[in-house]
Amino acid sequence: MTRFINGRTTVLAGHGFDDATGPYLLVNDVDAREQHRFAVRGRTFSLRRLPRRRCVGRFDLATYEKSCCPLNVELLPDAKETMCPACIEATGFNPSFYYADFVSPQQRAYNLTPHFAYLAYFSPQHVKAGISSETRGIERLLEQGARAARIVGRFSCADEARELEAALCAQPGILETMRASLKTRLLVEERYDPAEAVRVLDERAAGLAEVPAVAQTGFAPEPAQDLSPHYFGGPSPDCHDLQVPEGHDGECGGRCIGMVGGALVFEQGGANYVVSVKEWESHEVELLVDEVVCEYDFEPQQFSLF
Repeated sequence: MTRFINGRTTVLAGHGFDDATGPYLLVNDVDAREQHRFAVRGRTFSLRRLPRRRCVGRFDLATYEKSCCPLNVELLPDAKETMCPACIEATGFNPSFYYADFVSPQQRAYNLTPHFAYLAYFSPQHVKAGISSETRGIERLLEQGARAARIVGRFSCADEARELEAALCAQPGILETMRASLKTRLLVEERYDPAEAVRVLDERAAGLAEVPAVAQTGFAPEPAQDLSPHYFGGPSPDCHDLQVPEGHDGECGGRCIGMVGGALVFEQGGANYVVSVKEWESHEVELLVDEVVCEYDFEPQQFSLF
């Protein structure tokens, strides 16, 4: 059995996407206070979630670098946050800064960088609006698992982008937030067709352009893009080929064919399984390379002719 960073305490600190290597898990070696990117696509491995939780570390809004928690703080099992108070303060980031009573100096500087507003597609009934800094490219869209997306405005700062986001979220059918559990369910229940996603985003954009409150806040839609290649290296598998395994709440494994947001997609025995590990972040984990420690029970999928 080959354990990633053998003999050390490792913590799942997050996930991300690299243009060269594809999706990865961010794993903290808390003993050495080092962070590692474990590229997942095309690799066989298993992941076990352990009970103990630790701070995932901090993010520097000026350099965009992540680092381990210098204090190696252990978190309570039911703690809402994945970071300790010191790392939260050092990072100084609040995605809902527009509702906050206090905005950190780090965030004020970050908010002055160019931002864009977007529409993210998860299903024909689930289109979400949001904003992101231009410095991150489309990483924000990939981290949250959007299947397709359309940038609808570029701005000099976050406050200007937020004006458009607020106008979009005030319109019927445009969401501001989505739970990770819903995104996972949509992966296995909703057929994804890139052409349909583009059509839906085009229709939404055409309708939104007619709303004065939206048009007056810099609404300028750009062409929609299918994000499947970032997740799978090519087209997304059909939803009929995906299922959520049962009976393995604290472990997952197989040959990884891709990752959508924080959901790993494993192949076992000719079937594909979706496991969301977003909720595992801050947990100590065992990452076993070239090992499959759990065997999923294949459930034949039901197909409809109509």
